[in-house]
Amino acid sequence: MATTHQQLPRTWPKIKTIAVLTDFSENADTALRFAAAFARGYHADIMLAHAYLPPSCAYAAPAVELVHHTLEASRKRWADQLLSETEATYLSDIKCTALLHEGPPKNLLTELQDVDLIVVGTSGARGLEKAALGSTAETILRSSTIPVLTVGPHCRCHRAEAIVLNTILYATDFSFVSALTLPYALSIAKEHNAHLVLLHVAHDNDVPFSFDRAIASAEPLEHLRKLVPDGIGLEHQPTYVVGFGTPEATILREAKKVKADMIVVGARGPSRFAEAISHLGGGTAYRVAADADCPVLTIRHA
Repeated sequence: MATTHQQLPRTWPKIKTIAVLTDFSENADTALRFAAAFARGYHADIMLAHAYLPPSCAYAAPAVELVHHTLEASRKRWADQLLSETEATYLSDIKCTALLHEGPPKNLLTELQDVDLIVVGTSGARGLEKAALGSTAETILRSSTIPVLTVGPHCRCHRAEAIVLNTILYATDFSFVSALTLPYALSIAKEHNAHLVLLHVAHDNDVPFSFDRAIASAEPLEHLRKLVPDGIGLEHQPTYVVGFGTPEATILREAKKVKADMIVVGARGPSRFAEAISHLGGGTAYRVAADADCPVLTIRHA
């Protein structure tokens, strides 16, 4: 077990601008609603971004003027729809701007270097469907050095009710990456007056009896309790949990058990082959994000 000592930074993570990537689908609307709840806790602004590809028929037009007219009509249609999204009633108390990008969605990252958080919905596609279509959400998750909040297809969202973040589940393996992720979990719990649950997953599946598991849990529980220093101003006393099994299954199981409103996990550095990997699947963070019934915040470090 890695036991890197967790060091808190002198300042909390600053989240002032949240970029929400949208394709105007129902899942993208759910992602925007969760982003709004997140933004209220931090008094942050929202930048709603959409990437589009010009219609191929435009370039088949016989005249340059007609090509220009077709492209402008396409851009205006997307711009109007984007503006309409920012004027939604549930965003009335949040400053919202719009960003329209011509090109593939993954290229949006070059225009989002100054934001503090990226929010994106994911369909959770797998198998042959995913191999054929790829996954924009996973490409962004694997490529971005900016924290990414993924909102999967199973996320709970009742349109008539305001989303409230009451319980935050932070999963750690005591690595350096987890240490850098911890301040985000603490900050979210503090800003939203939420209950923080700290989870460590033990990979040992050969401890079937409760007594044996209690013994095996003693050391990691001690490490978990040392992660949260006294006097940081959390509204609720944190809960410390040691689970047994594979990381993905255990994180999802514990999230359901505590009724988590958000999961916070760390991930290792951006992949040079992010787009190719997104077609093949794999990766605990993305699998958790695809199957969780709450958003998953992933902080990726080089």
